[in-house]
Amino acid sequence: MKKYLKLGICTGLISIFNFQFSICQAQWWTGWSRQTSLALCIHMDGDNLQLYSPLQSQDPIAVSQWSLRNDTLRIDCKSIGFRATLARKGGQWQGTWRQGLMREKITFDPADTLYQLRRPQTPLKPYRFEEETIAVDYVDRRGDSIHLEGTLTYPKGGGRFPTLVLVSGSGQQNRDEELYLHKPFLVLADYLASRGIATLRYDDRGVGDSRGLLDSADTYTFSEDAEAMLMAAGKNKHVDARRLGIGGHSEGGAIAPMVAARSSAARYVVMLAGLGTTGLELLVQQNEALFRARGVSERLCQVRAGCMREVFALPPNSDWKDYQAVILRHTAGLTEVQIDSIELKKGVAYAMQQQMAMPWMQAFMRLDPADYLPKVKVPMLVLQGLKDRQVPAMANLMEINRLTEGRAKNEVFAGLNHLFQHCQTGDVYEYVQIEETFAPEAMEKIADFILNLTH
Repeated sequence: MKKYLKLGICTGLISIFNFQFSICQAQWWTGWSRQTSLALCIHMDGDNLQLYSPLQSQDPIAVSQWSLRNDTLRIDCKSIGFRATLARKGGQWQGTWRQGLMREKITFDPADTLYQLRRPQTPLKPYRFEEETIAVDYVDRRGDSIHLEGTLTYPKGGGRFPTLVLVSGSGQQNRDEELYLHKPFLVLADYLASRGIATLRYDDRGVGDSRGLLDSADTYTFSEDAEAMLMAAGKNKHVDARRLGIGGHSEGGAIAPMVAARSSAARYVVMLAGLGTTGLELLVQQNEALFRARGVSERLCQVRAGCMREVFALPPNSDWKDYQAVILRHTAGLTEVQIDSIELKKGVAYAMQQQMAMPWMQAFMRLDPADYLPKVKVPMLVLQGLKDRQVPAMANLMEINRLTEGRAKNEVFAGLNHLFQHCQTGDVYEYVQIEETFAPEAMEKIADFILNLTH
């Protein structure tokens, strides 16, 4: 369940209010927003200051006003509603940034230059594989006209290949399942092609070259899209329909077995960080696991979990004040620091109300793998990362094994997170900072599973 704050960028000339002081000659600082996995960079050169959001643009953000007085730095970017107040402590700048309802502590450390992301696994052209576009037009069960486009990647040399259709996780994703310039589906497609396996990855409806209504879309709707692409793959001349499977990551790891439970076109299933518990229970698990990974005490983790259970039980038409009442009841007696550590501070109630009112969220909470996992009779591979804080591995794997009566082949990787990266804590804030996109040992397991079934 991936979340990302869009920090608006307004390019153009920087408006500097000139103060006569010397800060540091041509000095850079890089700060990380833990909550949103957002990088911010400050460049100071004499009496000039520039602010950057390098994950989104190499251009500076328009600064309306800034000042430095008594080791306190203030930055105001009115065009995007951004403000920061920072205090110089040793070689760092520490303080708080605000944007809209967001308010977060941040520390800027010295850097040599503007922060650059490195993604060494992303394949570069000319590719070592062939590819072509596959497009599908159909009408879903709600009567909406849907157009989906994706890329079929297959080994060079011709022939028909075992093929895996890939389904992305929650949130609107392009065909590479791109996040923070990581392109896990492209990396996986490249690796599988090197092993003689084709893949079909596609843009979610409403993203890239795919079209379709999103306002009322949910997991069940997206499963129809996945099935449509599975059927299209089976008709392609490069695909061996007898060796065609479907796999997905996170929410896609729930969608893949949903499709396989009702479609004989799927000859095998690959679940990557897929659900075994209900959607509602998973959301509670996430809340506990994410805050534990950040070093929050067990007592406060339980406060957060208890609060969220009650939040999830509120009717979808509840007012934000209903959410605020739940939050105040659970945080009574806590200090401001404790409340801040579990992100139940003032202002979060409105954001919760907006998210909980979404049709997707209401449908996801009702999602129950017991409705489809027992119906999957084809071979299944289930991979989990032990440091996954979004779909905790052991709790979900235990339920998957129970619901499939042990039919699923599974493996848990000790050092991997939700994205199957080697990591330190597994917290979502690490995703962007990790250079690895997809652990080779996990990709190897996928290829071995498919080839052992199809040879």
